[in-house]
Order: sequence, then structure tokens, then C-alpha cells
Amino acid sequence: MEMDKRTKTLSTFLLLLLPTLAFANAGSPMMWFGILHSLILNAFIGWTESAIIDKFKIPNRTWLIIIGNYVSMLIGLYYIAPHFSTITGNHDFWGGQTSYGDYKLQGFIFGMVTSFLATLIIELPFFYLAVKDKLQRRQIFIPFLVANTLTNIIMAIIYFWIVKGGGHW
Repeated sequence: MEMDKRTKTLSTFLLLLLPTLAFANAGSPMMWFGILHSLILNAFIGWTESAIIDKFKIPNRTWLIIIGNYVSMLIGLYYIAPHFSTITGNHDFWGGQTSYGDYKLQGFIFGMVTSFLATLIIELPFFYLAVKDKLQRRQIFIPFLVANTLTNIIMAIIYFWIVKGGGHW
């Protein structure tokens, strides 16, 4: 089925108009990285934490650690960090409404630290159950703390790098 010349012209004109309908305010880097974190990076973080636990000679179920990371991320990134960030005066944790240069870094830091502490509480049962040898479950706390601290520091640095340019103390 061939298009007539008029339909082709109209289609071309409409396609040329599409860019004029696009909005430049399609979200902040914090928001987009948060989405990437929640969809993809969290599985990689769980896999990395599982590998760190393996370095301590504790065989584990990676999939259970990944699930624990998703549960923790959902609670921490979407509730705890924004809530505690708001307490310290940062009412726009995701940066969707904040003007550049108007981002309170104290709120960001407080939210991330609180989120990390919550992560330790939320993920510990998942790590405990992920240990394959039940006799080694008593040995999980230090490797768990090392794995979580390393991955959380890396993620906090990345998030801080994203917000620092538009932030102030």
C-alpha cells in the first residue's frame, strides 16, 4: 500500500514538529540515576556483595542477596533518604523542582547516612539466610558489614558527585 503525496507531506510535517513538543525539563540527573540504580545497578550491587562474602570463604545464594538489595533500596531510596533529607530542610531529594545551586547538602548527607543504617538492618536477614552452610551463619556479620559499607560508600560518592554541583552547605 503506497502513500499518496499529500499523506507523505503531512507525515513528514508532523515528524518535523515532534522535536518542538519535547520538554527540556525531563528530570534531574539524581532522578535518572535513581531509576538506573533501582532497575539495573542494584542487581550488580547484590552480585558484588555476594562476591565479597565469597572472598571471606562463605558460600552464599547470590539471588537472595540481590533480593535483599532491592527490598532495601526500595525502602531506603524511596522513603528513608527523602524523608530524613526533608527533616534537615531539603524538601526536594530527587531534584525535580530544585533550582541549580539551591540544594542543601546537609539534608542529602543525613538522608544517605540514615538510609545506610536502615540498609544494614533490612539486609542482614537476607544475608543470613543466603549463607549456604548453616554453621557459617554466625560468621556473616563482619563480611556483611564490609560488603555493605563498600558498596554504600561507592553509591554515596556517585550520588554526591551528581548533586554537589548544584548544592550548598
